[in-house]
Amino acid sequence: MVDEVRQSLNSVLAQTDGWQKSLKHIVQSTRESGTDRLEVIDQLLALEGSGPGLSYLAMAHATWMAHSEQATSALNSWNRAARNRGDTLDAEAMGILGLGDEQLFRAMSSKMRDLRSNYLKQSLKNVSHLYDLNKYFRISRALSGYLGEANVFSSYATQQPKVIYIPGLDTGGFLDPQSHPIVPALKNAFPDIQAEFDEVMNNQQVLKPFMGHAGQDDLKTYVSGNENASWDAFFFYRHGTRFEAAQHRCPKTSKVLESIDLCRIDGQSPEICFSVLQPGSRIEPHFGVTNARVVVHLPLRVPNGCYLELTDVGRHFWKEGEPLVFDDTFEHSALNPSDKPRGILLMDAWHPNLSMVEREVFSNLIKAISAIERDQFLPAEPANV
Repeated sequence: MVDEVRQSLNSVLAQTDGWQKSLKHIVQSTRESGTDRLEVIDQLLALEGSGPGLSYLAMAHATWMAHSEQATSALNSWNRAARNRGDTLDAEAMGILGLGDEQLFRAMSSKMRDLRSNYLKQSLKNVSHLYDLNKYFRISRALSGYLGEANVFSSYATQQPKVIYIPGLDTGGFLDPQSHPIVPALKNAFPDIQAEFDEVMNNQQVLKPFMGHAGQDDLKTYVSGNENASWDAFFFYRHGTRFEAAQHRCPKTSKVLESIDLCRIDGQSPEICFSVLQPGSRIEPHFGVTNARVVVHLPLRVPNGCYLELTDVGRHFWKEGEPLVFDDTFEHSALNPSDKPRGILLMDAWHPNLSMVEREVFSNLIKAISAIERDQFLPAEPANV
């Protein structure tokens, strides 16, 4: 029976002829009996994939999980369904799922919104019960904005976090480097880090596209310039994962990184690399995910004319050995107009205004958001260095 379900699942995913019949078989057989069938669906939904067929399977899975009060799985599947849904829904498929009536679909959507709101608010309570509200009020307010329950936004038109905005943090785009506690260690270690960067650049085959496995069309939305334009990286950390090969290859850089207070959130941060903007390349304007963190640059090799620009704020021309700290939720871009690579040590770091309590509460919230809406956080993964 499991094999039959698997065949039906494949038919729905491929949306071959008669896939609605296969969807009906999945729904009926899973309702009748068998955790094993749900496990098969779990396995297939965990695979990479996209398209309307997967959307119907994910909606079915979300409904079953919601009835079983398994909030994380239900919300994860419901969000995946939304991401893969086309412009129109197949009426027959929606009827099989029991959501063919528009009112029923709206009711299920409302139930999922409430489940999401309660799930994320509970993630705050899991740690915030230890503290007075005034110690993490900014994080609570940020969540209200994220859920659309309050108007929480920046007064700067060009500051638009892709995921979540924390009100009340010092802003303006560029921050005083001396205000950030990790800057002195980076500045003191500049000669050693620069030397290890130079060694890496002797073999540029170890560099990977900063955007990882994104397709060429996606890469073009981030990078423009001449035919060899490219934004590359040598990662020490990516989404919180430590790359041991890079750490061993650059031991002095690694030692400095492990000596400073890194922004650590499981599955998300830190993100640290040698960032290489190749000759004649421009990084197109884009936004970061949250102002809870700032981006720190230690310029290592900077040809003349290279700069970072924050839209409507100003340009910063990098100087080797002089750290830069900025809020990347402001729209920003970069240019290397020269005929040589521009290299910096790039990393995310906690916003210096955040207290330890706020860091803890925010980290727990981000883990909860990631558990149910992970795709909107993470770009394509790069190959390991």
